[in-house]
Parts: sequence; structure tokens; C-alpha cells
Amino acid sequence: MSKLIKLLLMVFAVTILFGIIFIYQLLNPKLSSIEVNEENEEGTYISPDGEKIITVYFNGGLIFGNDLTYVGVLEDTNTGLRKNIFLVMPNVKEVRWVNNENIVVNDIEIAIDDTYDFRKK
Repeated sequence: MSKLIKLLLMVFAVTILFGIIFIYQLLNPKLSSIEVNEENEEGTYISPDGEKIITVYFNGGLIFGNDLTYVGVLEDTNTGLRKNIFLVMPNVKEVRWVNNENIVVNDIEIAIDDTYDFRKK
């Protein structure tokens, strides 16, 4: 093979690799970047001290809308700051506060300073 053909094959392979990585990132967003639709609210859970609220939203599918996911959004009522704290599938059976710093979602305990994403088990 000539050097030109080898170079073209390498450029093609690298282009395909970057395309795969780009599509994976596009179809598999980070938990912090998932946007929820306020109309899909499934329930709210207020912390024992009343300063924080977890709102669970039905999110549909992450990949082509064919799977079911739920996103939990933590809101600090004092500051109004919101962050996605968990992503679970296929349903939310239980959400409860253990104390002001920890919640349980489907038998999984999560510190509110941390996150849980079922894709990273």
C-alpha cells in the first residue's frame, strides 16, 4: 500500500472514532445536564427541616425516547438553587428523607451532596 492510502485510512479511522464519541455524548448526557419538563412532575418530597425539596420528574427515554427514566431535582428553598441529584429507571417506588442530609430512592441511600445515576452502577 502506498503511504497516501495508509494516511487516508488513518484519517478515516480517526474521524469515525471521533464521530462515535460525539454521538455517544449526545445520546448519553451527564446527569447535571439533563433538562426536565416541569409538566412531567411525578411528586415532591420536603425535607424534615422544610428547607429542601426533592421533585421527581418523568423524563422519558435518554436514548431515542424508548426507555423510561426519572430525574430527581433537589431545590434549596432558601437560595432557590436546583440540581439534578438522581436518575433512576424504570420507576420510582420510594422516595423518602432519612434526615436533612440523606434520602432513600428505591432502597438506595443518597447523600444530597452526592448524586446517583443508574448508568454508573
